[in-house]
Amino acid sequence: MSPAAQKIKLGTYEIECFDAPTMYAMSDEEYRAFVRNDELMYVDHHPFLRSFIADYPIATTQEQLDILIEELQRMRSKLLSRRS
Repeated sequence: MSPAAQKIKLGTYEIECFDAPTMYAMSDEEYRAFVRNDELMYVDHHPFLRSFIADYPIATTQEQLDILIEELQRMRSKLLSRRS
């Protein structure tokens, strides 16, 4: 765990959270591992895509997930790039 990371316990789960500067400094591989380890969201037994921290549903169908991906693509241009 990096110095700027925090562990948060939710019931029986413990997740690692990062502040913005630490997350910005992550390599693409580190961020990919963070996302793939179900730290942000996961698919439950229903199967619904859920927020890990708040446990609320994000998408309940593939069509809703497609809409979410479209919205994330739209938001992409508003973020900074380290490659620029």
